[in-house]
Amino acid sequence: MSLVRWIFFCLFFASALTWAHEERFVLRSAILNTATEVRVFHFGECSHGGDIMYLTDGEKLLREGFLEAFEAIFEQEGREDSIYLVFVSSLDLLEDRDKRNQYFFCNMAYLDFFENELIPRTEAILGERFKPRDRMLLGISFGGLNAAFFSAKSSMFSNYAILSPITYPCQEVLVDLAFSENTELNIFLSTGENDAENYLVPLAHLYRSKNYRTWVERTKGGHDYGNWLGQLKTVTKFFYHHDDH
Repeated sequence: MSLVRWIFFCLFFASALTWAHEERFVLRSAILNTATEVRVFHFGECSHGGDIMYLTDGEKLLREGFLEAFEAIFEQEGREDSIYLVFVSSLDLLEDRDKRNQYFFCNMAYLDFFENELIPRTEAILGERFKPRDRMLLGISFGGLNAAFFSAKSSMFSNYAILSPITYPCQEVLVDLAFSENTELNIFLSTGENDAENYLVPLAHLYRSKNYRTWVERTKGGHDYGNWLGQLKTVTKFFYHHDDH
C-alpha cells in the first residue's frame, strides 16, 4: 500500500477503535504451478507493525464467518494494536479445484510456497516485514495437520493455532516434531467430543516435551465450524494476552 493511501485510510477511520481494510490479490505460484486468491484484512490503529495471522482454507473460513467473529472479538476487547488477518484460499484458480488435501498432507512444496512466495509477497504489499514472533498460522482439521507440519519444519512462525488436527494422512509429522530444532514456539491445540481426541494427545505430548508454551482446549463441540468459531476468543486470549493453560 502506498504512503498516500495509508495516510488517507488512517485519517478516514481515525475515530474508530477497530476497522477493517481489505487488500485482495491473486498469487501465481511458480512452486505450485497454481493461482491462489489471498485476502488480507487489517484491524487496529493506523500504524505499522503489530501482528499477522495467516489462515489456511481461507475461502471456507470467510464463508463460515471467521472474519466477522474476529472483528467482534477485537471490538469487544477494544483492541487498538495493529493486526492483519491473511485468508489463504486452497482453491487453484487455474484448474478451478480445491487442492487442500494435496497441500496439507506434509507437503514440502506448500511450505516452500509459504516461505518463498506467499509471505514475501503479502508482506511486501503491506509494506511490512514481520518477525516470526509476530506471525501466527491457524489451521482447522487437515489444515491443523499442515500447521503441525509447519511447526516442525518452518522458521517463519513462532505461533500456531491447531484446531481439531487430523493427522492420520501423515503420521510422519510426529517424527518431524520429535526431531525438530525449533524452539520457543507458542502452540494452541483443540479438540471437541467425537472429534480429534486421538490425534491431539500425541501432539500435545510432543509439544510439551519440547517445552513449548502449549494450551490444550477441549470442548463439547464436534468437528465443525460452530465449534471452531467458538474457540477464537480463547485463541486470541492465548496469543495476544499471554495467558498460560
